[in-house]
Amino acid sequence: MNQKTKYTLRTCLGAAFAALLINPLASYAGTWSNQGGPNQWKYDLGDGSYAADGWYWIDSDQDGMEECYYFDKKGQLLAGTRTPDGFQVDSDGRWTANGTMKQRETPPEDLTTGIHETADGLIYRNESGELTKNGWQNANNNWYYFDSDGYAVKGWQYIDGYKFYFDETSCSLIQDLEGILAAPSFRITVDRSRCQVTVYAPDGDNGYIIPYRTFICSPGKSSTPTPVGTFKLTNKYRWHALVESTYGQYCTRLGNTSILFHSVPGKTTSIYNIPAAEYNKLGKPASHGCIRMTVADCKWVYDHCASGTIVTVGDNLAAPFERPAAEKIPAEQNWDPTDLQDRISRFGFSSPRLRYPVGKRRSRAFGHRQALKRRCKWQSQRFEPCGTERPCRHVCRRAGCRHFRFPIDTARLSVHRPR
Repeated sequence: MNQKTKYTLRTCLGAAFAALLINPLASYAGTWSNQGGPNQWKYDLGDGSYAADGWYWIDSDQDGMEECYYFDKKGQLLAGTRTPDGFQVDSDGRWTANGTMKQRETPPEDLTTGIHETADGLIYRNESGELTKNGWQNANNNWYYFDSDGYAVKGWQYIDGYKFYFDETSCSLIQDLEGILAAPSFRITVDRSRCQVTVYAPDGDNGYIIPYRTFICSPGKSSTPTPVGTFKLTNKYRWHALVESTYGQYCTRLGNTSILFHSVPGKTTSIYNIPAAEYNKLGKPASHGCIRMTVADCKWVYDHCASGTIVTVGDNLAAPFERPAAEKIPAEQNWDPTDLQDRISRFGFSSPRLRYPVGKRRSRAFGHRQALKRRCKWQSQRFEPCGTERPCRHVCRRAGCRHFRFPIDTARLSVHRPR
């Protein structure tokens, strides 16, 4: 017998012939060695040990197809006989069934378990060395879908009754389509069991089958559950009084009920009064029936979902997107980390209701501090996002506003201040 290839995979045989699919346990680079007689062969695994006491896939001819061999407890190849578990091997030691030699494709050496890039596209090999086909696969914290040939799809795809968008370069599923798809309207589902809100966009006559965004939430606890049913969004409130003398931001009402989408409640209409313990309950039932979300998420619903938007509340609803992870905050923190106003305050102002900007650059944009103090009737006004691209100290054309910009993190944020 000639020297064999370096690819091997140790395997276990099933007890039943119908389950005679040998599962590789490990991959080795090795060589054959003869012990001085016919069929007295051993296989050196390349790590100082020999194949023994079981089945191994080995590409004997280096033709890309592996044959299966059985070695006894001493590492000796069995040939022309039956193995201890009852299967036939031919005179060369290869597993046969009904006179047919069993083979399988050799997994390429450089394609270990995981996702890999080939000339024809991305593929995923599982622990058995097989390609994932016609299914979903999570890899590197991203979701992919592989077609019938085992390649990751890209762009718009209809899968399982939904229309998904996959990045054109990375092929990963995009779970936030804002900036990719301009939707004229939305529909919302609230899954109480998963503590997840999913937003859908329409696909023409196909209906609302495009998963657009998804949010983590806290529905009502068992003693005060969020009611199940179909509702329409009605009233909206920038701040609104809630139960137990608390207040929530960016509140949107479901129908004529008392149920609202809102932020984690605090004791006053200030962004610096959120109990960390309450915020850290996001992702679990915790409310008195309303649907709690982060400030950024409930603001998105407040800004983008018009009155009349249909909302379905239930349990174990379809979940085309994975629920976002819950971010935890330390016990001493009393603000929502997604709150834009907090970022404005920390990077440009000492509080969200500051009377005037802080710092020389912003003082120059608005004049001296004393001059600003004289504008008393505007001193308590909030600063709101502008979205324009005008430079600092440029007077905005929006009536009653003066515009300036300042850095937040690595970005620059535009804000309006009434004169």
